[in-house]
Amino acid sequence: MKPKDNNSIDAFLCKNTSFNGTLIFDGLVRIDGNFEGNIKTSDTLVVAGTGNVKAEIEAGDVKISGRFDGVISAKDKVELYKPAYVTGTVNTPIFKVEEGVVFNGNCNMGATNVKQPSQENKEK
Repeated sequence: MKPKDNNSIDAFLCKNTSFNGTLIFDGLVRIDGNFEGNIKTSDTLVVAGTGNVKAEIEAGDVKISGRFDGVISAKDKVELYKPAYVTGTVNTPIFKVEEGVVFNGNCNMGATNVKQPSQENKEK
């Protein structure tokens, strides 16, 4: 059996194609078309320049250069590349935003369970 190429695309939703529903996959999936719904993977999702995604995403890595609206929870990292237009919430330990990207939303990085020091401790 031939070893898997880490950069090979396992599935592809091409330009001028639309899909509504839930997408669950292993490997690398690239979306150049329209997608609305939920996406779950421990691997990589790529939303290319012509991609338009409205979704709740749970993934390992997410790379966006198209349009996205929704919530991203990435285990490893989220990367936004020009000319991405992203609206929503991003939860990830690593967040990379290239110059020229539009990001309107919230980003939460690191552990969400870490308690902040109380005001009393700051005054001492």
